[in-house]
Amino acid sequence: MSETTRDKVSGDALFILKSLKENVRLGRSNKLADVKMGLENSVSLEFDSYFFFLRKFHYIAMDREAQLKLTDQGDRVTSGEEVERFGGEIADFFAEQITDGQPPPPPLEDEPAYQSSPPAPPIAPPPPLPATDISMESNPMPQPPNRGGRKNQDDGFPQVTAPEVRSSGGYGNPPPPPPAPMQLTAAVQVSSPSGMSSPGTKGQDLDLRYQKNDQLGSGPLGTVYKGKHNALGLDVCVKELKDIFGYFSFLQRGEVIKRLKKELCAQAQVRHPGIVQVLDQNTDVARPYFVMELLKGSLREKLDAAGGKGIPVPHAMRYFLQIAYAMRAAHQQGLTHHNVKPENVLFDAWGNAKIGDFGLGRVIEVDQSKGMPQVFVGTGGMGYMSPELISRSKEAGPSSDVYGLGILLYEMLTGQIPGRRSPLPSEINSDVPSKMDPIFDKMTQDRKDSRYPDFEAVFEDFYSAFADKTYLARGDLLMWSELAS
Repeated sequence: MSETTRDKVSGDALFILKSLKENVRLGRSNKLADVKMGLENSVSLEFDSYFFFLRKFHYIAMDREAQLKLTDQGDRVTSGEEVERFGGEIADFFAEQITDGQPPPPPLEDEPAYQSSPPAPPIAPPPPLPATDISMESNPMPQPPNRGGRKNQDDGFPQVTAPEVRSSGGYGNPPPPPPAPMQLTAAVQVSSPSGMSSPGTKGQDLDLRYQKNDQLGSGPLGTVYKGKHNALGLDVCVKELKDIFGYFSFLQRGEVIKRLKKELCAQAQVRHPGIVQVLDQNTDVARPYFVMELLKGSLREKLDAAGGKGIPVPHAMRYFLQIAYAMRAAHQQGLTHHNVKPENVLFDAWGNAKIGDFGLGRVIEVDQSKGMPQVFVGTGGMGYMSPELISRSKEAGPSSDVYGLGILLYEMLTGQIPGRRSPLPSEINSDVPSKMDPIFDKMTQDRKDSRYPDFEAVFEDFYSAFADKTYLARGDLLMWSELAS
């Protein structure tokens, strides 16, 4: 087994710095999630360890969108300056992980350098190992420093060389000839240390219960995969929160895990047709994950496909009601969302809207009492956040979700995010019933005392406006039952 030496760890950290610098030169992304995915298989220790070291000692900085950049100090190290200082800080920070081997002390002068006991009988050497040959294409990323025998990962397939076999054959017999080299192809499944399955492979088991297969998408906190429940053969969705700790130091990991468990358990308790069902979770692993029902596409995809014109009004109204009823059910059990946005609205096979990721924003929100930093996870949800959420006010509650859904309603009807002086929905889209204008307006008031306090109040005005039962009666949840195209 290869030792983790100071030189090796220093080389890894320097390799990361040079890769960040090269990404800037080539115009590639330096977002934490992208950098980690690209480099984590090329370093000896966990990528997070290097990230925390480089950030703690001010070799890199990270902005609110999780973009990494070299500091002046980091740039000097990549230019060959301050090498001794860099190595010393490496030795201090990674003291517990570095295992430099020391040669055994020489025998004392008054002691024989041999044993007086009879020699043990000769032991037959093990049979020679088969030679292996895998041909690989070169990786376009900057090449990492020599790993001292550690496998170098390229796209999930390690470069393997034939082990050198030295044997006398034992007892004076000539050694048997080694078998012919065996050519392995990409059809052979090779698992990578990162847990990512290689393209074209079966996937990877998680805790022997779930299998992680193709990636479906990624966000600021982690990555979503299509998965399978091994015992039932059921298709599921696995969300792996591997990047969530990039915002915190090691000392705060316990607090993050505690919050994550709380929010996942709270969402799992709310069973409603309009809420994404949480099936399982495992936060006691290096990369926490949770398992949900597998759904088909998001509202963001529908809005993007519409080209900024909004979606058909009947669909928008049905999605609005489905999400509103789901929100009311969650609020009745004390669960608020506070991160309403198109990416969190998903669809089942019949085309019904469901909202998920309740409370995940709270997992990494500011907590001055525990030293948690102020963090906005990306900018995608900012346009849907109520003023009290943006200001991190303790007064945020159900009415904040009313505000978020009101903004989302406007976008579904018009294809635009409203501003302070935007026209009302029916003024942009003539298919929108004018009765929706005052409802939208009251849902999105900046002042809480001018806004609907909860969805019960929203329904009161909505069903009064549509007393002709265009959308049935209060309490009637509209759902599709035919498979969506």
